[in-house]
Parts: sequence; C-alpha cells; structure tokens
Amino acid sequence: MKIEERKKTANLNPHNVAVFIIDVQETLLNGIKNKDQLIDSLNILIQSTTIFNLPLIITEQVPNKLGNTSSSLHQTDDIKIPKSSFSIFGCEEIKKYISEHGISHLVLSGIETPICIYLSAIDALKAGVEVTILSDCVGARRLDDQSVVFHKLRDAGCHILPLESFIYSFMGSANHTNFREINDLIRNR
Repeated sequence: MKIEERKKTANLNPHNVAVFIIDVQETLLNGIKNKDQLIDSLNILIQSTTIFNLPLIITEQVPNKLGNTSSSLHQTDDIKIPKSSFSIFGCEEIKKYISEHGISHLVLSGIETPICIYLSAIDALKAGVEVTILSDCVGARRLDDQSVVFHKLRDAGCHILPLESFIYSFMGSANHTNFREINDLIRNR
C-alpha cells in the first residue's frame, strides 16, 4: 500500500463514512465460497459499526424474488434498502442518502465481488467518492474472478484491506476510547 493510501485510510472521518453490506441474502449466499468465514467477518463488521457509531446500510437485491438478508447475520436496526440495480448507485434512495449525509467514503462488503461490489465501487469512484473494500468481508462464487476484480479495483483507486486493518486504522491508536472493546472482539474471532 502506498503511503498516501495509508494516510487516507488511517484518517477516516466517522462523519463522512458509510458502511454497506450488499446483498447477503440466503439465496445468493449459498453459492459463495468460504461463506462461513464471510459471515463471521460480516458479524464482526456489524458489531464494529455499532461500537464506532458508523452508519450501516444493508442492501437486498430484489428481495421479493431472492428473499431477505441472511438470518446468520446479527440483526440490527440499521437501514435496509431494496434494490434492483447491480450497483448501489443505480438506486435513487441510496444516492439520496449518500448525498444528504455528505458521505465521501464508502466501506463496501457483501456479495458478489465480481458483480455488485465491483460495479458499486466503480460508480462510487466516478461520483468522486472514496472506496474501501474489506477483502475478507466480500464473497464470490468463483475466487479466481474475485482475484481479478480486486486487481482492477485497486488499479482504479480503491483501498482493499482486510477487516482488521480497516478497524485498527479507523481507531488509529491504542488510546482510542473503544480500543479494549474492539480488541476483545477481534481476539475472540
């Protein structure tokens, strides 16, 4: 990672960051490689957003056809938005949320990396919004496809980090108010 990228990621402002969990519906999740590790990571991400008081937006791809978010994820009172577009930027409600809340940095997770994650990240970059993709919080049916997409997204300007790197970068130091709570959460992983 380039020094400039590390500085940007390490200096995330909680007031302009939104975390997205994209389309983790049972129907879609069934074909995902390493789905158990993905669910584990997503649950830690959900708990972290609560601890850090970060907005969490959960999307569902045509839920009337594909069902709702998997019950294996910790249930939250966060925002759930149905969509039919593959990119989250094809959904007016999401674009309105990003604009109205002054969101300038998206943290993307969910499925499927070569489709919804990729298209959402590219559209975010086109809109001038920074993107961090949590590498262990996304999944794909074919891991080779995911690997290719990661390279393309990194080249396009996305930050691609594991969940723990994101969390500790967000805290910045062991002096963070929530360090002990987060450290315990990660250690129990």
